[in-house]
Amino acid sequence: MDQGMQCRIFPADTGRSAEIRSFVLAMMSDLYPRGTYHENPHDLAFFEEVYIRPANAGFFIAEGVNGRIIGTAAVRPYDRRFPEVEAAIGGGPVCEIVKFYMHPDSRRMGVGSRLYEVAEQFAIEAGYRESYLHTSLFLPGGYPFWQSRGYIERYWESERIVHMSKRWDEYAGRELVGL
Repeated sequence: MDQGMQCRIFPADTGRSAEIRSFVLAMMSDLYPRGTYHENPHDLAFFEEVYIRPANAGFFIAEGVNGRIIGTAAVRPYDRRFPEVEAAIGGGPVCEIVKFYMHPDSRRMGVGSRLYEVAEQFAIEAGYRESYLHTSLFLPGGYPFWQSRGYIERYWESERIVHMSKRWDEYAGRELVGL
């Protein structure tokens, strides 16, 4: 793995929301079967309201040397819309990692790891104590990537979709007490 791929990672701004939307929707259409994802996601349609204005939300992009987006990651408050994971998720501030996509030409080069580090650092500084996400086995390398970052399985929604979380006081993937 080439840890030295040239890229710049930084918080997105409203001025790039159309480019971000285009990148994310292209990645989703390449990765997921038609009908399994929203083609007009609320968070992208209301980008500024969801990711720019709130102090506890952020959208990050990895940009290649040519100035094009090669990866994205976003952090926002988790809305607790999946009751199946409530028993496993703490009661404190929980964020959700969303829109984590890498261009196929940029995968397995360390960019995703660096992008995640920036998103995680933002989440910790924003006061979150835990991070939630769900991933699909449609995503190349997604599930093992999250496991390698200390995320623990909480609920299998189907044979292809797993809900996971990580408490930052539980580095190294230790099991939660009482689960």
